[in-house]
Amino acid sequence: KSSYGFGKTDKCPYFYFSDLVVGETTCDGKKKMYEYMAEFKPVHVMQLPNSVKDDASRALWKAEMLRLQKTVEERFGHEISEDALRDAIALKNRERRALANFYHLGQLNPPALSGSDILKVVYGATFRFDKEALINELDAITARVRQQWEEGQRLDPRPRILITGCPIGGAAEKVVRAIEENGGWVVGYENCTGAKATEQCVAETGDVYDALADKYLAIGCSCVSPNDQRLQMLSQMVEEYQVDGVVDVILQA
Repeated sequence: KSSYGFGKTDKCPYFYFSDLVVGETTCDGKKKMYEYMAEFKPVHVMQLPNSVKDDASRALWKAEMLRLQKTVEERFGHEISEDALRDAIALKNRERRALANFYHLGQLNPPALSGSDILKVVYGATFRFDKEALINELDAITARVRQQWEEGQRLDPRPRILITGCPIGGAAEKVVRAIEENGGWVVGYENCTGAKATEQCVAETGDVYDALADKYLAIGCSCVSPNDQRLQMLSQMVEEYQVDGVVDVILQA
């Protein structure tokens, strides 16, 4: 509802200046929103398979990426070469590694920084378009925080909480505040805003479309069933972050 409202009223600069909105079929609410948004904004919707266990799902997702490439090329009059895709994959992988190195600071015990601070950096990174500058800033922040922790600048010991569930940002920060204002620390984010989309990089060898399909179908998105990837990542993060409790965030549509 809020995304549609931002787009309809031109209150969000990202919608206002965008020439194309790319969506995906992760939930019924999003699918209906894109349908109505297409009445006033160019929209391209990618059909996401709900199962990732068979060859048909992989073939569908690979075809959807090729269809998106064709849409972008035709709309903007610019050919996307395989070399350009490889360069973009390498750059995005560097960003993923820098981001992962930062939020892995949450594994330190006692914590080096609050969950609110982690979220501000991770969520804020999604609005940065100069990737080289972002990578340099993430590396600098990570090095500074780790050095301060090693010098003894640490938070007080509290129960350690892992967030899973819906993407959170903006108004949903109140979930993190509620936890940290009542005696806990949020030390990790398994959800779409955090580790789920970042931990695995795209292979930089072989067919680029196969590599992209393998990467994105390996994400334990909540719309996928069965969802073994999500359970595996949760179990791994509970151990690595020495978690005392897991909070599942559910946003009502």
